[in-house]
Amino acid sequence: MFNEFNFLFLILVPSFLLLPLSLSEFDSIGPLLQRLDFKRAPPSVQEAAAKGVLSRLLPTHLSSFEFKIVSKDACGGDSCFLINNYNQLRQSGPEIIIRGTTAVEIASGLHWYLKYWCGAHISWAKTGGIQIASVPKPGSLPLLKDEGLIVKRPVPWNYYQNVDFNISSEDLNNFFGGPAFLAWARMGNLHGWGGPLSQNWLDHQLALQKQIITRMLELGMTPVLPSFSGNAPASLTKIFPSAKITRLGTLLMGILVGAVHIFLIPQILYLLKLGKLLSGNKSKNMGIDTFNENSPPTGDPEYISNLGASIFKAMSKGDKDAVWLMQGWLFYSDSSFWKPPQMKALLQSVPSGKMIVLDLFADVKPIWKSSFQFYGTPYIWCMLHNFGGNIEMYGILDAISSGPVEAHISANSTMVGVGMCMEGIEQNPVVYELMSEMAFREKKVQVPEWIKSYSHRRYGKAVHQVEEAWEILYHTIYNCTDGIAGSLYLNNHTE
Repeated sequence: MFNEFNFLFLILVPSFLLLPLSLSEFDSIGPLLQRLDFKRAPPSVQEAAAKGVLSRLLPTHLSSFEFKIVSKDACGGDSCFLINNYNQLRQSGPEIIIRGTTAVEIASGLHWYLKYWCGAHISWAKTGGIQIASVPKPGSLPLLKDEGLIVKRPVPWNYYQNVDFNISSEDLNNFFGGPAFLAWARMGNLHGWGGPLSQNWLDHQLALQKQIITRMLELGMTPVLPSFSGNAPASLTKIFPSAKITRLGTLLMGILVGAVHIFLIPQILYLLKLGKLLSGNKSKNMGIDTFNENSPPTGDPEYISNLGASIFKAMSKGDKDAVWLMQGWLFYSDSSFWKPPQMKALLQSVPSGKMIVLDLFADVKPIWKSSFQFYGTPYIWCMLHNFGGNIEMYGILDAISSGPVEAHISANSTMVGVGMCMEGIEQNPVVYELMSEMAFREKKVQVPEWIKSYSHRRYGKAVHQVEEAWEILYHTIYNCTDGIAGSLYLNNHTE
């Protein structure tokens, strides 16, 4: 299971983090940030949730820290955490006070303190291990300088998937994929593959999702829920007999050729009816991937623009403040179809500030560089890294340490966040340790020094032979720039 800090960053895969932009930096995203702040759990709930993280992670030090939610005014209008000495004159009680604009910022501040003041190591997953023996006993925690520390911090975004088509269970058995294939089933790549899902599995998933959503909200997070993209069961014709159903291509660039077929309802009328039904959730942020590794039936920009507008209109029927979160993988995987006219037609079919694109493979093939920053559409710089749960040792630490910063400071940048969207966990913990930290970094990380510090924290002390080993790893497998990642899938489909 994930540890507490993994729960903060990676509750559901993928997970996304918005950079702390001020309203003047990117006006179109400002109203969304304001709405998110207004909807968060009360400070007392978030403070208690952050205290719960500490109690599960380091129960012996529960009285050593004090947590407090503060407004963005304390951070110059941005999201941040602040770490200060509590009261050096007191002989007992809290030693360190950590303030943050949400419970996520508070917990991130706790992690930062344990990491860089106590030399502790708390990995994103169990493969990276945990080393907290270096944390001094209560009453002896290291103090900061009098001015303390302030670090600006982004706002987390997470996916949550749960859809109901209001048709029979038998029909849904032939539509939903099995547990191992749900990601592709939900993105519209396949129907029924590896299914059906048992009722017992569905019941347990519902209970788990409710627990996850509750914890997310307590910590001040904002769930991103699915909306209707047009992908539907073939049996939907029973409910809408006059609907025109378009059969599209096969899954994953032909890997499962002939195995599945996709259906899409392009007509505005049916999109509006189903979209309103399926968009009536409590989150104003909705994930839709209309053509993930499936091309539209035509490349006509007008058709694509009308379809995008129809999908968003359906979302808006369910929530007038809806924001569309869309993976940008299609612009890489099907680049022969998505030329500038087609990309522009889709991206500009939605009002400004109402769509956010995930530059899904930015660690290797950043689309922002070749798309005029997604034609003015806000986007999130994402690290994909892992395909299909492959566990080979691999990473591009130099690209991770510089890519998000380069994108954010580039001319006419529309970047609003960083994210991780790997297809498998429990592998290469050093890669995710650095990527998680990029959510806090405004400047490029000097990787050689960072790697040395990482090895000290992970093993609890400096060992010369270990430092030499990590230097070799850094200059070889953890700076692999061939774009292959040891993956058969990527090897076959990398240009």
